[in-house]
Amino acid sequence: MRQTKVKSRQSSPRGVFITATDTGVGKTLVAAALVAHLRQRGIDIGVMKPVETGITRATKAQSDGVRLQQAAGSNDLMAEVCPYVFRLPLAPLSAAREEGQTIRIATILQAFRTLRRKHDLLVVEGAGGLHVPITETVDGLSLLERMGLPVIVVGSSGLGGINHALLTLAALRQRKIPVVALVLNRLKPVRRARERAQEESTVTLLRRLAKVPVVGPLPYSASVTKHWQDGMIQLAWAAEIMTLAKLVSAYGKEKS
Repeated sequence: MRQTKVKSRQSSPRGVFITATDTGVGKTLVAAALVAHLRQRGIDIGVMKPVETGITRATKAQSDGVRLQQAAGSNDLMAEVCPYVFRLPLAPLSAAREEGQTIRIATILQAFRTLRRKHDLLVVEGAGGLHVPITETVDGLSLLERMGLPVIVVGSSGLGGINHALLTLAALRQRKIPVVALVLNRLKPVRRARERAQEESTVTLLRRLAKVPVVGPLPYSASVTKHWQDGMIQLAWAAEIMTLAKLVSAYGKEKS
């Protein structure tokens, strides 16, 4: 895994936004693994988590923003990487209100532009799904639209994954936002015949109906919960993440 510096401005887009079909489907894990993989390939990569909720002093070291920053080996200011951090695990709009704060989209976009100027590639991870409210007038989809980035959608490979994925893709398609890939994550071990059949059905139908590249299912790793860094690095060199990295690079070449 030797690093080799490359001219990444010519081989990948200036950024990608990672969203999800729901909360808790592994968005941060996919984002961090992709970032770690690209970093090992020598790409100068920056990361951003515009808003994060549910972060206390006790959990700060395990926050999404910190984990992304570690995956990138970034020295950027945390105020740029994660402009807004709130204690309660609520939607950003509600979490900010509970603390008497106001989220300013201009502040987020200023940090976004600063980070984008610093790095060849910027990976931005959203909060929850597309329609999670950030302010009274801006949700995740509106913020993504203002950033002008292509999207990676992370969803579940299990039962229910089809509906959630297709609804998310339809919302992006309606706004004419390009999608790099749909990544299907395995949220639990698949051991029983019924579980295998459900997953196979989900993956098969989404490959036919999604109308975007479908990557996965990602291998399930129980170690990620207890040993995040080791599990994330292992995933970074899984075939599925390597495929995702190639799709990101191919998208950049198409748009260059």
